[in-house]
Amino acid sequence: MSASDLTGALTLITPEVVRAALQYVRKGLVVSLAHTLENGMPIPDFHGPYVMTAHRTVEGTLRLFEGLNKNRLGSVVCRYELADHTGTHLDALNHASEGYEMYAGLDARDITTDTGTLKLGVDTLPPIVTRGVLLDFPSHYGVDMLDEEYEIQAEEVCGLLERYGVTLRRGDAVLFYTGFSKLWMKDNPKYLGYAPGVGEACAEWLAAQKISVAGSDTSSFDVVKKKSEKLFPCHQILIKRNGIPLVENLRLEELSKIGVHEFLFVCTPLKFKGGAGSPVTPIAVY
Repeated sequence: MSASDLTGALTLITPEVVRAALQYVRKGLVVSLAHTLENGMPIPDFHGPYVMTAHRTVEGTLRLFEGLNKNRLGSVVCRYELADHTGTHLDALNHASEGYEMYAGLDARDITTDTGTLKLGVDTLPPIVTRGVLLDFPSHYGVDMLDEEYEIQAEEVCGLLERYGVTLRRGDAVLFYTGFSKLWMKDNPKYLGYAPGVGEACAEWLAAQKISVAGSDTSSFDVVKKKSEKLFPCHQILIKRNGIPLVENLRLEELSKIGVHEFLFVCTPLKFKGGAGSPVTPIAVY
């Protein structure tokens, strides 16, 4: 992978990787890994609110076209206001920096405009089709969810993979299930607070495995602790240094319940020109 290739680790998903991932489709069953976008869902204040309204209703449409609508067509049209990091979403390669330096050594001041960035935007990322690997920590430890501030170590990941008989391969999408998403729409403040997640050493290890995508069922992927001098350092390690996009707020309970750890992972971000991310509805096919 070359830093001159501005799609980052997604270049590791070659046609051979895609074909190999198809072997994990045995039953032909599809599972959505996304939460429903709705008013009142948990969103960090940093990202701003989500607002959804019915812009046109059947009643309003019938009134609007009265006399010109002999077939009485009714129509509903909704409008949405949201940040590109709302709900289940993908972080693009322009989302995280170290100072002003972004992925591939680009200077944020040189590529940022009032309507996003000129390079590294989510619109430049290809559709993601690869093998997905689920790391199910609650099942492994026999708990409902990991504790707040629990820092996942690389040694634990290796232990789970050994238990599953799975070896990570170039281009894999690795998804971390902590159980924390059970709080979604039930205890939103706790969900958005101090949370379990990946620590720096584990992020470095993941990058060394040449994975293409990482994701979690938490709002920040990084472990969030009360006492920390660093702000989301795993974002810097994975996105900025290694070009690995992150998918956050995943809904992984169903995969956990059925015990599926390897599957075809498909994720297609919306092509917001210069956007820093996109809401997504990833799917697992097994």
